[in-house]
Amino acid sequence: MKRWFSLAALVLVALAVGFAAGHRAAPPLAAEPTAQAETAPVAADVVQSEQGFSSDFVKTAMPQRQTVPDSIPVTGKLALDKQQLRIAAARVAGRLGRIFVFEGQSVSAGQPLAEIYSPDYLSAENELLLARRFRDTLSAGSSDATLREDAAETYRAALNRLKVLGAAGQDIAALEKSGQVDQYLRVRAPISGVVTQRNVDPGGYLNIGDSLMTLANTDTLWLYFNVYDADYAALKLGQELSFHTSALPGETFSGHVAFIAPSVDPNTHTLPVRCDIPNPGMRLRPEMFISGTLKTAESSAWVVPRSAVLRIADQDYLFVQDGERRYRRTPVQGHALETDQYAVTGGLAAPLPVVVDGAVLLNQMAGSN
Repeated sequence: MKRWFSLAALVLVALAVGFAAGHRAAPPLAAEPTAQAETAPVAADVVQSEQGFSSDFVKTAMPQRQTVPDSIPVTGKLALDKQQLRIAAARVAGRLGRIFVFEGQSVSAGQPLAEIYSPDYLSAENELLLARRFRDTLSAGSSDATLREDAAETYRAALNRLKVLGAAGQDIAALEKSGQVDQYLRVRAPISGVVTQRNVDPGGYLNIGDSLMTLANTDTLWLYFNVYDADYAALKLGQELSFHTSALPGETFSGHVAFIAPSVDPNTHTLPVRCDIPNPGMRLRPEMFISGTLKTAESSAWVVPRSAVLRIADQDYLFVQDGERRYRRTPVQGHALETDQYAVTGGLAAPLPVVVDGAVLLNQMAGSN
């Protein structure tokens, strides 16, 4: 009897433990939804007029589909056109006397730069005067024609020697007119331009071929800049570049691509490019830094006023209206045009109204979400 009573007690204990475990495992009842949970939060890039601003302060406009030039933004530096550099060198050995112009001065072609005292030049002057006198004497008499031809040939040889030594036409004309030798040979400017370097001081000795000065014609300058590998394929000779410099605010200059390097710079892994820049009036100067755009092609894009574009952390944004009082901040890709417009080349799939006035206010509201 006791045995059966003990078995019944064990069964009752097991049932009680199972009921308690099942009670703990039961899921809780779902709470009733509240009015606050039913309202979805506003996205960080979306602004609605219910957030505390009046839509009257926001003006929109439809973007216009236009054909615009594709361009590459560039930064670079101006330099002298090396094709327009000339060296004023000594064609005869001698000692440098006076120097008439110095670094930075503008000169005209044929203008005297300096004078050289040279015994060889004095000797050549005397030879010309003697040859001329001999030629004139034989021409006035009844001498043999062969002698007269030899005298004329001797005169031409003396004349050519003076020219080889560097005497200009006006120097030779003055010598023949006066009949007196000039102690100094004048070194004249080979081109019109600016003296960029002087290598010898007065009193210094010059051998044949020694450089006296370097001159540069600044009517044309070179502009160097580098482009990244993503833009290599778009580069072509003759493409137009427009640029500006902080040294001349409000002015725009232009040039054309004249050289594309055959190899990539190993240090920067960029491709060097050079443009020829017209420089009438010497408005631009070598070593100036520039910023500009290189036109590479044309494509179709959505054009919006530049006031609609916000630049945030190296990314351009537009606010588009996607509801009656709803505005969405959208990242876009594009570039500014020469006018006060902006070409959207990516990020704006459909022509939604774009905020052209009030974008800064909307951006502040979006940042406060």
